Amino acid sequence: MFTLEYARLQPLFRLLLDILLRFWLHFSPHLLIYTVPIHGPTKSRDLLVNLLLALAKMAIYKTRVRRLADGVSCDCRADFRSSVRSRIRAEFLWAASTGSLDTFEEQWALSGVLCSVSP
Repeated sequence: MFTLEYARLQPLFRLLLDILLRFWLHFSPHLLIYTVPIHGPTKSRDLLVNLLLALAKMAIYKTRVRRLADGVSCDCRADFRSSVRSRIRAEFLWAASTGSLDTFEEQWALSGVLCSVSP
């Protein structure tokens, strides 16, 4: 699937593969680079997947910059998970404070892949 030159990215790629399979998508380098086209019936899913891919790219970039600056290898997967977790938490707190948990659930809790909202 991926060559050895991407060894430091393998944990992140495996996580993305697992997440995208839950959305009935197959992860590939092409998908990471070009993202998912947004279609009407799957617009919510497509937007969420594209955000996840953007956060993955940002995690790759940030860990690469840190590695070049400090000479220490950083965990892309952990950085990605932290970014997603922080974003979901911020969105949830905003939705809870404005009373729009239904909108939050429609946007972030699609099929229970990333999170779920309990009554």
